[in-house]
Amino acid sequence: MGFMDKVKEGAEKAKVQAQDLKGKAAGKVDEVQSKRKADDLLEDLGRFLYAERTGRSRVGADTEIDRIVGELQALEGEGVAILPPDPGAGSATASPPA
Repeated sequence: MGFMDKVKEGAEKAKVQAQDLKGKAAGKVDEVQSKRKADDLLEDLGRFLYAERTGRSRVGADTEIDRIVGELQALEGEGVAILPPDPGAGSATASPPA
């Protein structure tokens, strides 16, 4: 194998590695954007809950809550972690929340 053949082979390997890295980076960007969207939706949901619990519920809040929950479920269906793992899950002695 001549020098130029080795250079061409090295360039082809570098090209394949660059494309793989590009695909991984794009996937990571999508993952971060989806997680950020979920966090924003949870923040909005928290505002509605706070308003409800403090007697300041707004007209149409139920419709908005349903929309937000639907979007969160769709993200969850795509594999986005919406809630942290339950540390008591799988434990037979877990006590109910107070």
